[in-house]
Amino acid sequence: MRKKRLMELKPLKVMNRHIADAKKTEISLSTLEKQRGEPGKYRMYCRAAVEKGILKVYLFAVTDIEENINFPRYRLFISRKERRFITYDEKLKKWRKALLESILWDVRTNLGNIYVNDCDTKVIQKYLKTMQPAIRALEEFQANIRKEQRIRHDKKLTDSWDQVMKTVSGLPKNWIGWVSKYGITEHYIFYKYQKNGATEGYCTYCKKHVPIRSPKYNQKGQCNVCGQPITFRSVGKSGRFCTKWYRVYLIQRRRKTSGFVLRIFHARTWYKKGGYTDCETTCHEEQRRIFSANGKEISNFVYDLFKQREMRWISCRSSWYYTCCDSQYKGMVYPYTLSDLSRHELKETGLREYALGQKKIDPGKYLYLWKTYPVLEQIVKAGLFQLVDDVLDHRAADAIKRKGRKPTEFLSVDKKEFRRLRDMNGGVKELKWLQLEKSTGKTIGDEEICWMVKEGFEPNDLKFVLDQMSICQIRHYLVKQSEKSGDDISHVLQVWNDYLSMAKRLGMDIHDSIIYRTRDLQLRHKEAVLKIEEMKRGIRRRELEEKYVGFQKHLIDLKEKYEFSDGEYQVIAPKSIDDILYEGDTLHHCVNKTDTYFDRIVSKESYILFLREKENPKVPFYTLEVEPDGTIRQKRAEFNRQNKDIDKVTSFLTLWQKEIQKRLTQKDRKSTEESRKLRQQNYQEIRDKHVVVHGGTFAGELLADLLEKDLMDLPVESAENEESPTEIAA
Repeated sequence: MRKKRLMELKPLKVMNRHIADAKKTEISLSTLEKQRGEPGKYRMYCRAAVEKGILKVYLFAVTDIEENINFPRYRLFISRKERRFITYDEKLKKWRKALLESILWDVRTNLGNIYVNDCDTKVIQKYLKTMQPAIRALEEFQANIRKEQRIRHDKKLTDSWDQVMKTVSGLPKNWIGWVSKYGITEHYIFYKYQKNGATEGYCTYCKKHVPIRSPKYNQKGQCNVCGQPITFRSVGKSGRFCTKWYRVYLIQRRRKTSGFVLRIFHARTWYKKGGYTDCETTCHEEQRRIFSANGKEISNFVYDLFKQREMRWISCRSSWYYTCCDSQYKGMVYPYTLSDLSRHELKETGLREYALGQKKIDPGKYLYLWKTYPVLEQIVKAGLFQLVDDVLDHRAADAIKRKGRKPTEFLSVDKKEFRRLRDMNGGVKELKWLQLEKSTGKTIGDEEICWMVKEGFEPNDLKFVLDQMSICQIRHYLVKQSEKSGDDISHVLQVWNDYLSMAKRLGMDIHDSIIYRTRDLQLRHKEAVLKIEEMKRGIRRRELEEKYVGFQKHLIDLKEKYEFSDGEYQVIAPKSIDDILYEGDTLHHCVNKTDTYFDRIVSKESYILFLREKENPKVPFYTLEVEPDGTIRQKRAEFNRQNKDIDKVTSFLTLWQKEIQKRLTQKDRKSTEESRKLRQQNYQEIRDKHVVVHGGTFAGELLADLLEKDLMDLPVESAENEESPTEIAA
């Protein structure tokens, strides 16, 4: 279709009769349309005619007609012979290849808002050879043309994919039979219920009747004939059911070219109600990975929906996600194609031996890592399947060299140690212990190695004590300490490591057997923790003494003025910096970690006091921050919490506040006024900064709200007395 000739075609116009016919068929306006002032149901009139083999469809806007503009807004031209269409936009003065639906969407017009009379409808239907309504026929024709265009556009790409797929051979004749028996490892013995217990059942693995004894529904067991694990199912009780999905693999040589293809399937078996011999195995192929003759992956295809049009094989990026450590990708590999491939394409991979030895594997992952670790072939052929699994799970990078002529070379062991590794079918953990034996020259027995592996220990876990003790001694020591403390072995090892680390910091001789092999590990660990805390407090004390020279004198008067005892509790004053540091360490709050509280003590803004239980006067219970007149800013127990006994504590503190009012001087009350101003100023600052608590019970709350809530002002009686104080000689 030439655009110049299309514009020369005879124009079409909207006649008065067309408008009249349209108004007769219009549906009354909805309330919403009336409110908007819209003209009616129809937004456009359509005229159609065929000229010179071209279907011309002119669309006139109703608003244009009402303004006596009798020119079409859009001119759509369709060539059935050329399978093409094109639209001229009169308003934009340009040609457009978009679908009519898309063009009208730009002007917020629906295809249902176009009026076409019966005569023009027949013209469109006859030309497009359809009985669909006119606008629907245009829409359908354009959609088909666009689909054909996309197929032609993608054909070059899909043809190249199809050429690759032609090199894939058909499925083996016994494929479904092999999948149902070996690929799907979920098997059953079906039996008919008998009052005295069934004696015979049908095994889905043996495919025949086998003797059984007193089976129970859904009971796990083993077939007496084939030895396979099975589940018992009663024929009368069992309805239609299926196994779970199993992954199975098929490796085939490609046809008419070199290389091979790894085909990946999902399979399961359906069992019908009562018809256990009539089961159906479904097998869906989901992926094909193409490899060159030397084992390098060339391309990867998945069976999926292509551009929302059809299900087909689609080339996608290399399947790197299949190389991750995940058991869901393991499955049985069809064995009967491997023999020939192992003599040619798979000759140097060891894949056949691995598949036959380990049963369920991920061959794609194996081939991927075999390119990185060519020594996998020798490891497999040595029968070290556990070590292969460790390599595939990326756990052996620091223990195995990637290349080497002999196993002893790339495993870094001698012949004797290699034989021991093979005899125990060892993995990377066993290998590391044998490598330690070779590097140190100290013999490690198989029993010790197996025990260490069972507990999950590697040589690096014991390096803190390996120079002082043998593996046998370490084992016996760990077992003995575990029995003594009741903790598991791994926890004992951690405590031992922590203890020797702290002992070294404390200047102890960790090479002395009395130290590194102490009889009571838990006790010595606790003692070391206390000494480390004491050492830290000593450093902190010296820092504070240097900053606050003469700090001790600020604590002297606190005892006489603020200490009080009644009932279960007592308030005591700190006698030194050490007391405050110990309080903070024991209750795990910030009173010892920040200089703020020490600044307040020196300036007489507030003091730190200790609330204790009478029965345990030396055990920290609550820490108090109080103003000179007894107003309590904070009362916090361990980890800045308040315990369930807070109501009893509050009652006692109210009594304490009343008592100390008798001891205060005029100087104390003046200090209180300044303290109150500083407190209010501090609250306002942290509120303006929107400071939020980040951890613990009050996480997410405003700090200012918590402090105000915790504030314990003086009782009413004491406050009244404070307004008319009786001066006490200082």
